[in-house]
Amino acid sequence: MKSRHSPHPDLILHSGKIRTLAGNGSICEALACAGGRIVATGSSDEIRRLAGPDTESFDLKGRTAIPGLTDTHVHLSEKGTAEMELVDCRDFYVDVNSVADILQRLANAAAGAPKGSWIVAHGSPMQDFRIEDKRFPNRHDLDRVVPDNPVSISFGAHVTIANTPALAAAKITRDTPDPAGGHIRHDPQTGEPTGELHERAQLIVKKVAPEFNYLQLKDGIVFALDQCLQRGVTTVHDIVRYAEPVRAYQELYKEGRMHARVNILPRVIESMIESKSLIELGLITGFGNEWLRIGGVKMSIDGGITGRNACFHEPYENDEHNHGIIRIQQDELNHTVQVCHDAGLRCCVHAIGDKAFDMALDAYENAIEHSPRKDHRHRIEHMGNWLATPKLMQRMVRSGIVAIPNIAFAYYIGDAILDCVGERRLTKAFPFRTLLKNGIIIAGGSDSPGYWPVDPLRDIATAASRKMRWGDVWVPEERISVSEAFAMHTTTASWVGFEENEKGTLEVGKLGDIAVLTEDPFEIQPERIKDIKVEMTLVGGEVKYQA
Repeated sequence: MKSRHSPHPDLILHSGKIRTLAGNGSICEALACAGGRIVATGSSDEIRRLAGPDTESFDLKGRTAIPGLTDTHVHLSEKGTAEMELVDCRDFYVDVNSVADILQRLANAAAGAPKGSWIVAHGSPMQDFRIEDKRFPNRHDLDRVVPDNPVSISFGAHVTIANTPALAAAKITRDTPDPAGGHIRHDPQTGEPTGELHERAQLIVKKVAPEFNYLQLKDGIVFALDQCLQRGVTTVHDIVRYAEPVRAYQELYKEGRMHARVNILPRVIESMIESKSLIELGLITGFGNEWLRIGGVKMSIDGGITGRNACFHEPYENDEHNHGIIRIQQDELNHTVQVCHDAGLRCCVHAIGDKAFDMALDAYENAIEHSPRKDHRHRIEHMGNWLATPKLMQRMVRSGIVAIPNIAFAYYIGDAILDCVGERRLTKAFPFRTLLKNGIIIAGGSDSPGYWPVDPLRDIATAASRKMRWGDVWVPEERISVSEAFAMHTTTASWVGFEENEKGTLEVGKLGDIAVLTEDPFEIQPERIKDIKVEMTLVGGEVKYQA
């Protein structure tokens, strides 16, 4: 038995298989928590003898406990309220198989809405690839079913469709120029806008559409964090664009309503938050406590693959003039990375296309050369999804850059990505085995919840089995072991959060963040891991979810 001096524990788990995920691969039957931390591990008899009159005791009945899981890339505060409030047209969530199905859902919503009020909806990324029509609805489709209300429907984070009243409210006409880093699609015959808006062009409509109120925002965060707990997730790294979510998190913590831990990643370009504001306050990565802290800053170089806006050196398949969109020019990127690096703020740079990868590494190398610092743990968000060339990997290892790939993209939309990017560029898609072999540090991020649910068990299953939702076993030679896949959401993810001494394993002294599963994920076929039920999730030694 291992323990540290403490009074009677607050909670005991016994008679189970507790996979500590410590380096020695140790498994024990029981553990005890006090003051939010693990104070003892050992046999059931040893640990049960520690119990006092007020100790809460749980018989695991042979079930498996693992460290609480971490998702290192979410948009939770913004999307949580959307999960509750927006008209849901997402084919991954509801039965939507055609443009007509989408229009029917919008018409149903408009039927109960006052004339002139906004109808705001969300669909799934690359939904045009999967539905029968093989296209998004356009403004004329939306006008036909909802003529008297402004309508805006986003398909992921990179494409929004607006109807005529919404375009009018945003003052978008045939003469409206593309904003920097955005694109307004026009009908080639008439020159009129089709209603399809990409990247920064979406902001023109979003600025005039109604926003959620502050109470809705707070309730949405609670709702989304509770969904995380249902899948054993106890920590998320959440990207925020404005002050209200940061304030909301602080208030929820003080109110006792924040039941999972959050590393905040403020976006500092295309955002209402400026890097200058954080730097002038003297904030550095890690500021906060074990529940809520600053995890770094976020910025996005190119557009998203789901809008065919990620920036590549070569054009998209069957679209020879489209190389994607650059949202941050190199000089602005270099300056922002440099000042944040100098100020002690870890950078998390979104780069999806290979041109954007090169830009990100150029900026990092420039900053590190000017101000050498070994333990910066800078990240490239979405790197590791494809095009991991030997030169690129060497540059990453040399500069100590962490990759945050998204196997959920492969699971849900890999077939659509293959169609628009081409087989040659995806010969080694999501090359996790290659990345690890070449010394790249990788941690798992889902980009959820707006696209698909936060669910590391699904992502672990996909990384270890390579079995995709669309049926194929994709690039099987890039499978990684179940242990390696779990590390992306436990030990490595904790290191990426500068929290390796606090979480990631179930060892004495670490936080009592624990997920209890109905099956042992190390003893079943990897593709079945996604189907495992979570019986109970504990955060700080307290039960925050129980099935």
